[in-house]
Amino acid sequence: MGRYISTTGTAGVVTKQVATTYQAVVNDRILADSAGGTFTITLPLNASLLINDTIQIIDATSNFGTNAVTVARNGSLIQGSADDLTMDLNGAIATLIYTGPTYGWIIGAV
Repeated sequence: MGRYISTTGTAGVVTKQVATTYQAVVNDRILADSAGGTFTITLPLNASLLINDTIQIIDATSNFGTNAVTVARNGSLIQGSADDLTMDLNGAIATLIYTGPTYGWIIGAV
């Protein structure tokens, strides 16, 4: 059934504070700080993913508009596209849910 962030608690969620290039793992809740400059968060390799695996990325310091964070797809699609995701809106929050090889990671509601 996948590994996912629960809305009823934080069991299984690992909160990370990140201000530089980072290799995400399933169930990460990433508090991204791009005040010092742009960087890349790389999603897990698609061979290790299960449907419903989840990663959340939060602009913790409202700096994405100035210093965008790139989410590297690492072999999976994002929203059905073979392009990396650029997060460039201050205060952005993206909850990425893996749906399988057809659409890859989709951006779910927060």
